[in-house]
Amino acid sequence: MIERLYRFGKGVLVIDLRGKNVFRLVNLCIKKGIPLWNMKSEERMQCSCEICLNDLYELRPLLRKTKVRLFIKKRIGVPFLLHRYRKRKVFVTAIAVMVVFVAFLSTRIWRIEVVGNSSIGDETILAYLAEKDIGYGVSRNSIDNDELELSLRQDFSPVIWASVYEEGTKLVVCIQEKIASEKPPVSGDACMDLVASEDAVIASVITRSGLANIKAGDVVKKGDLLVCGRQEILDDGGEVKEYFYQNADADVMGYVILDYEDWIPEQTIVSKNTGNERTRYFLRVFDYQFTMPQFYTDYDCFEAFEEVHQLCLMKSFYLPVYVGSIREVEQEKHTQFINKNEAKELALLNLDQFLADLEENGVLIMDKNVMIERKDKKYHVYGEIKVCKDITECTPTEILANPMPKETEEE
Repeated sequence: MIERLYRFGKGVLVIDLRGKNVFRLVNLCIKKGIPLWNMKSEERMQCSCEICLNDLYELRPLLRKTKVRLFIKKRIGVPFLLHRYRKRKVFVTAIAVMVVFVAFLSTRIWRIEVVGNSSIGDETILAYLAEKDIGYGVSRNSIDNDELELSLRQDFSPVIWASVYEEGTKLVVCIQEKIASEKPPVSGDACMDLVASEDAVIASVITRSGLANIKAGDVVKKGDLLVCGRQEILDDGGEVKEYFYQNADADVMGYVILDYEDWIPEQTIVSKNTGNERTRYFLRVFDYQFTMPQFYTDYDCFEAFEEVHQLCLMKSFYLPVYVGSIREVEQEKHTQFINKNEAKELALLNLDQFLADLEENGVLIMDKNVMIERKDKKYHVYGEIKVCKDITECTPTEILANPMPKETEEE
């Protein structure tokens, strides 16, 4: 491959040799060290081969000596391309500048992707990278991947693993977060009790560690002790010998009454599409944007949708060039009055969404009692929702001193 590129740079000729002494000419070329390759004998006194442009001048004396005629069939290489486009210097210069420009862009980062994050947003990661002078257009050689991986694990507590690598002109930040726990971590020798987070009626108790103080059907108030992390160790006489401490761990489900309230205005402003829309295209290079001129008057009210695509060569060679479109949809606003039946439909939709959000958080819906009434030019939706949910929260265990051992009387 390297030899072919070298020959292409010097220039190659595909030639035909014709005469009675063709084979004598080939032997003389071998003796003189003139390379010939891809030789093909087409007839008895004719053969074709390839030769470098510089070696053609050394071949002329041998041609006269052997009386062999040479015919050029094809010219390949850089010297012939330069000669062909000698009158198009601007075009050749533009191509050369483009090649140099693309080579320069390949040494920079023009796209950053964050993979594996859930609790930490992309904007947070990008802002953190910007504080470390890592952004669009930064040199690839200036990024220390190992140091960045270490700082991500140290500065973001949810991150337990991080990997930073480049793909072309794209920087990939891949992180893995630890599973979030609803209960705060225990530090040192501290132990935790479980107390009620709100007023409830106990539905079920499943204790894994600790001593449960409640059972199903009990009524508890906010702050009441549910599961204690302190246990008593008794002696043979049934008296407390010492205390054993551990972290209380249990699933305590309770029935809780949630207050629900919603307001629906009697009149509202509604936007409706008129069916008229138009699209404008734009080209963004670095921070400069060129938008197609607008040939029509602006809509009084419209909604704009922007779609952007970054130019990418091959698979991961991103460039700081963006092509996109702006679609403007005309809107028509008018005031709409809502009667009680329509308000009930809206209230039902809002209630369903509220209940769906609760179920996503692991809350079971047991019963609901919601009413609607008209008040101050609004529809007031209110009521109570009975749910079954986890009602535990952690609190430090009270540490008690072990009882003093009683002294035995000597007989």
